[in-house]
Amino acid sequence: MKAQGFRALLASKTRAAGRKAGHWLDIAKYVAVAVAAAVVTLAAVNLTPEPRVIRTIVPHRFDAADPQFVQSMSSYSQGQISGQNAVQTLVNGDEIFPAMLQAIGVARSSIDMETYIYWSGSVGYQFATALAAKAREGVEVRVLVDWLGSLPFDENLIHIMTGAGVRFQRYRPVYWYTLDRVNNRTHRKLLIVDG
Repeated sequence: MKAQGFRALLASKTRAAGRKAGHWLDIAKYVAVAVAAAVVTLAAVNLTPEPRVIRTIVPHRFDAADPQFVQSMSSYSQGQISGQNAVQTLVNGDEIFPAMLQAIGVARSSIDMETYIYWSGSVGYQFATALAAKAREGVEVRVLVDWLGSLPFDENLIHIMTGAGVRFQRYRPVYWYTLDRVNNRTHRKLLIVDG
């Protein structure tokens, strides 16, 4: 009789423990659904583009080669532009890339390059090898590329540069905890040689 009572007590305790475990599993399911909904909402808010509205139209009064351009840029930037500076208009990669590679080739002390998109293929290889060659010569070379803009990046190009001593960084990699800043990118395209 005592054994049956003990078994009944044990069975009731086991059922109660099972109900408690089931209760916690139900709560865990609701929490998981809430977290998933929050992640989807956060992603939707950050990945939905805002409508682009041009609020100020800047009139195009003169070309970059016009002497008035230098004076205008000086007033916009609140800085002095010296007489030794020159502005040359370069159109598209056919004109831009050779000029950039030439500037890299004559660098003596430093090269700082920042870009949104780093090119894969032959153009990317030309830049990687030119930057690596200057780093091997003792020129301080720093490259900053946007993480999102350089997603289809050939890792071999990174190894070519870093193996030669180039300081290479990606700007704002995206992690789960930075999804709210996924659109904070760098769209600057800078090449500063010996500056």
